[in-house]
Amino acid sequence: MIDIMDVFPIILYVLAIVLVIILIVLAVKLIHTVDKTNRILDDVERKSKSLDGLFQVIDGVTDTLSMLSDTLVTNISGVIHKVFRKRNKKKKVKEIDEDE
Repeated sequence: MIDIMDVFPIILYVLAIVLVIILIVLAVKLIHTVDKTNRILDDVERKSKSLDGLFQVIDGVTDTLSMLSDTLVTNISGVIHKVFRKRNKKKKVKEIDEDE
């Protein structure tokens, strides 16, 4: 007669074999997924490197436009300041003449 103690190790061995097979299948799928991810990342890196030149050109144009607009605003504000300063001087001269 077969005792439960004789069947128990057989059940454990079968479960262990099934577990090892499942782990092997999962490991193979994981390796396949990591390979796909590496290919995608390499492709993205290659494409981003090809766009670096374009970004440098855009950055240069932006810097140039910013410098030109700063210069233009400085010049315009300087002219406006000079105009108001001349008006204020004329008003002060009129006030001094009237006071005398």
